[in-house]
Order: sequence, then C-alpha cells, then structure tokens
Amino acid sequence: MDYKTVLENRHTTFAWREDKIPTKEQIMEIIEEAYSHIPSKNLQFPYQVHLFRNNDYEISKEIMTICKRNQGHTVEEDRGNPQVLAPWLIGFSARYVADLEIRYEPESTKGILDGKGLGTRRTEKVFIDDNPRDISAAQAQTENIEIGLMSAFIMLGAANAGIQTGMCQNIDGDFDRAAEIFNIDEDEKSLDFRFMMGIGYGKDPSIRHTYYDPRIGKDKPIPFAPNDVENYYPRPEVNDIIKEVNHD
Repeated sequence: MDYKTVLENRHTTFAWREDKIPTKEQIMEIIEEAYSHIPSKNLQFPYQVHLFRNNDYEISKEIMTICKRNQGHTVEEDRGNPQVLAPWLIGFSARYVADLEIRYEPESTKGILDGKGLGTRRTEKVFIDDNPRDISAAQAQTENIEIGLMSAFIMLGAANAGIQTGMCQNIDGDFDRAAEIFNIDEDEKSLDFRFMMGIGYGKDPSIRHTYYDPRIGKDKPIPFAPNDVENYYPRPEVNDIIKEVNHD
C-alpha cells in the first residue's frame, strides 16, 4: 500500500474477527520488520516487546477485568476496553540498558541505574556526590518515547498487512498481575510493564458491533464505532497542535 492508504486504513479496533486470525509468523514478521528499521538512541532499545496468544478464557477475563475503562462505573455500566480481547496481545515493557549507556560515556549518570528486572524495582533517586538526582525519570522518558515509536511502527506495519490494532494503557488497574501474565520478569533485564496492544483482523469499522464481555458473561456494544470516534472524543483544532516557528 502507499503511505496515505496505510494511514487511512489504520483505526483503533474494538471488534475482532473470530473466523480469521493472524498467525504468529505474520505478526512476528511485522514486529521484526519494525525492529530492523526503527530509530533507537545508540541502538540501545530500552524496551521489550512481548507477544501473547490471547486464547485462554480465564486469562482473557482477567485481563479485561484489569483493563476496566471507567473506574467509577460498575462492571455492567463500564463500556470496557475490548481491544484487549484481540486474539493476540503485545505487551511493552521497559528494558535495562544502563550497561549500554556507559559503553562510550563511562561518566554518564545513567550508568548508575539499578533494578534489573526479576521483580526488582528501579531506584527512584540516586546519590551522586551526596546530591540526589532523579535520573530514573529521565531514563523513563526515553523509554516511553521509544516504546511509542515502536508501537507506531507496529501499528502501521500491521495496517499495511490488512491487520488492525488497538492500544490500552489501563493495565494500571493491576500492573503487577498484568506483568505476571506477560512473563515480564522472565528476562533479568525486563523492567516496568507500560501498556499493551491488541492485534488481529478487525470487523467493519463503520458499525458499532457488540462483543462478548467475559466479566459479566453477556454481549455489550463496543465503546463506539471506530469511524465515529471524533463524535466521542473531538479532535482539537489543528492550530492548537501544529505550530510553525517563525522569527521574521
């Protein structure tokens, strides 16, 4: 596809086809293609991408429960985040790269960062010459920027293959359990779990389909038809977002 067509074909997906499911090989090809071409600071890749086949009913129910859309609503009222009911889920976590940070810059304070996965949490502040510095926050910013880049590359690569995606950050309902499900601590360099993405073949985006909500054992309408998103979340004016810098 040409680039504009790829952009137009991508949409946040809430309704997934059950009669057609991407293979692991198809998704891995998309992820590996992104990995091969994406920019990363000094090619450190301060994140990991975890591919999970979402076909266990009880685990799917648990993920859906963790990813509640509106905490102030009952489960019956909550419209849910059915993007996490996709046949495949991709989890993004931070990755320990302090050892790589000091390869050519031994004096870098980021080389002091501890917390190398396996359930170990990174120190929020370190002391350098008796002065506290929150260098973990600066590193987390780099991680989040690069995770965002990788997720965008995967989204567009998937759209180019006719496959759809839907992101969800509501794993903050229980980060620890979500991390367990995705085996985040299996690698000693895995750090915090950040968010997940559903991936699969989507249904017609112009229709507000229903989905089976495993939390209540009933069908429920998806939050909104993807083509109708701007009626629910109006897009800001372009001039509020895109600024031209002019010194004339």
